[in-house]
Amino acid sequence: MNLSRALRAALSSTWLALAACSSNPPPQAPDEPPPLDDPAPTKPNKDAVVAPSSDLVKQGMSAIEKQDFAGAKKLLAEAATSDPKDPQAAFYLGVAMDGLGDVPGAMAQYKKALELDPKLAEAAVNLSGAQYDQKDAAGALATAEQGLKANPKSPELLLNRALSLEALGKKEEAMNAYGAAVKARPDDAQLRITYAEYLTAAGKRDDALSQLRAVQNVEDPTLLAALGVRFGRLKSFPDCIAALDRALKLKDSADLHTRRGVCRHDFGDDAGAQADYEAALKLDDKFAPAHYYLGRHLEKKDKKRALESLGNAQKLDPTGPIGKQAKEASEELKKKK
Repeated sequence: MNLSRALRAALSSTWLALAACSSNPPPQAPDEPPPLDDPAPTKPNKDAVVAPSSDLVKQGMSAIEKQDFAGAKKLLAEAATSDPKDPQAAFYLGVAMDGLGDVPGAMAQYKKALELDPKLAEAAVNLSGAQYDQKDAAGALATAEQGLKANPKSPELLLNRALSLEALGKKEEAMNAYGAAVKARPDDAQLRITYAEYLTAAGKRDDALSQLRAVQNVEDPTLLAALGVRFGRLKSFPDCIAALDRALKLKDSADLHTRRGVCRHDFGDDAGAQADYEAALKLDDKFAPAHYYLGRHLEKKDKKRALESLGNAQKLDPTGPIGKQAKEASEELKKKK
């Protein structure tokens, strides 16, 4: 049974810097990123740990599966008292306490479990996760690395190590650690996207694209939008368009149409770009980015309509980055004959 605390592979990205290489429209100012869920906790797996060490531990595990953390705590506290040297009793007592929101108590039990059995990967995963959540990246790193000595291929420990290194500002080490985590968890799209971010920052464009392309067939519109963001930044516009095509088949939205419109613009498909901006506004005529990009798109061929669209963007986002850029663009356009 593995109830490990999966650390967040939160993608520290801004909303798509949409026009990556073109002068019209210009890159969008930072906005909110597409919301990306934390990695889902690992589901209970009865084979992940050896058979329950006692009947009380077995009952406690069953209560945890049923989300009865109070009942589990009572059973497992009794088990731990009956056999103070049982690492399973300590570990699952920690899980129950974690479920009740007693993080310090849970951490104490995870530490005790590791003292009794240093090879218990689940305890190392949960403890390093709790330490990371408590802003103790150094402690999380030490726990993860100690756990990896006994469990060198644990995907959770490799991920916790990578995230801890990132939090400590050790970029080169973090990049390599994310690479190791990806090898252990190759189907994790969110993890590959994070790794690609590091590769991009290191100037390894081709390697970053390989990581992104490895998961471009995911069936999640949010992750596909995130892939489109990174493909756009790397100026791989066919990949950007393809990712957003897939996203739009799963979820039709003004946001996704606007993103694809800018990718199409940068790929030289102006007709497709305009069609996407207009489709976005049909879905949501209050979506400021679509008004803004349509306005910039129309600057050279329909000044009146361009000013109207830019004006709408200002009204809808009067104090935000879109509204500010729309105002600047409008003022420049008015000066032109």
